[in-house]
Amino acid sequence: MSTECHVVVVTGIPGSGKSTVCRKLELLAKERGINVKVVNYGDVMMEIREQLSIKSIETRDDIRKTNIETQRRLQSLAAKRIADMIKETKGYLIVDTHMSILTEDGYLAGLPSHVLEELRPEIFVLIEASPEEILKRRLKDKSRRRDVERREGGVMEELQFSRFMAAACAVLSGAAVKTVMNPPGAPEKAAEEILNLLLRREHP
Repeated sequence: MSTECHVVVVTGIPGSGKSTVCRKLELLAKERGINVKVVNYGDVMMEIREQLSIKSIETRDDIRKTNIETQRRLQSLAAKRIADMIKETKGYLIVDTHMSILTEDGYLAGLPSHVLEELRPEIFVLIEASPEEILKRRLKDKSRRRDVERREGGVMEELQFSRFMAAACAVLSGAAVKTVMNPPGAPEKAAEEILNLLLRREHP
């Protein structure tokens, strides 16, 4: 097993099921004795928000509705905190985040250049599903305030912006981009595909 930390960014638009896949990946890796730790970027931003006492943000869904400057500040501080985690982690650190965030001012990069410099990821994984399936998942998820009003055309736009941002990140970082499909009822299969990807990189 590797004694250093390999950073893998797993992204997907809301409703793609990326966090579910990440949880499955962590469990699958544990079963096989592989050190995989998942950190959710939004959760880290919320921890920092609590320390800064930003009262306009009560839930993770409020972050994208606040002003851009506040979002950028939280992004930057979260990147530095995750960079500290990287120094203390052996194996794989999976960063669960978004390539792009649909804010009230338009699309904001989830991984701007200064964040990439902190994280130095080795690969980007895009978790995707069909626009129809993504809409269904958003409607079912009562725990979050999703953009369920957006039709399939709007969801396709979100998917496209996520891909555009991934391409830009690949240019800036030199890391590869891998798309993994997450159809209905198959998060374990998507997690298995990601785990195999990690193992191939460790044992070429």
